[in-house]
Amino acid sequence: MKAHDSNAPGRRQEERSILINFVLDKSGSMDVIRAATISGFNEFLGDQQREGGDARMTLTLFDTHLTPLAAAVPIREIAPLDLKTFEPGGMTALYDAIGHTMTMTDDFYAEHKPDQVLFVIMTDGAENASREFDRARIFSMIEDRQKLAGYEFLYLGANQDSYTIGHELGLRDGRTLDYAHTEVGARETMQRVSHNVSAYRRQGAAQVEDGAFFSEEFEASGAREYEEHKKASRGDAEPAAGE
Repeated sequence: MKAHDSNAPGRRQEERSILINFVLDKSGSMDVIRAATISGFNEFLGDQQREGGDARMTLTLFDTHLTPLAAAVPIREIAPLDLKTFEPGGMTALYDAIGHTMTMTDDFYAEHKPDQVLFVIMTDGAENASREFDRARIFSMIEDRQKLAGYEFLYLGANQDSYTIGHELGLRDGRTLDYAHTEVGARETMQRVSHNVSAYRRQGAAQVEDGAFFSEEFEASGAREYEEHKKASRGDAEPAAGE
């Protein structure tokens, strides 16, 4: 894989491109937070559909098997999840889900060279069902793509030490988040991720500095509605009360 070379930060967001890969656990234990995961993902999707720029999404659901719902589809064409498309059951083939999604992404990247490539991996349990990929191979793939292609990876985990798992998978520092395995925890985490993804798209670089993701400042920059962000970036935002 060739080194990433992008002048994206020098261009307006509307002129940039991104591929967002969402790898989402739907194993049996996710049934407890099924409704919140569906509603939280759909809010995330709506937020990203309102952002500017050429955005595509690959959406992979997984349990014992993989369910690829979309492969590099324009994000405005992605359908929301519902009780039929997100039906928990089975075990956790986490490595296979990451590996296959990364392979699809590599093919798209080789042909289209998007300015940004982001993976969001969300799971509530440890790997226990993969047949084609193991941890060592996933570690090598992630490390390679972070260094040479500028991919970014976010790992969200419940019922585990996400920071340890993220490190074992090769993620750079500051890109993992624990979440409570509750309706509130799942919904709040999806909201935080959406703000972080919006902030990432707005700053424009292929990769952000360690410590930026999940920081208060970074999330705040992504929490603002896109039209308000555009006004602020032009310098014509309405002054805050008391200013």
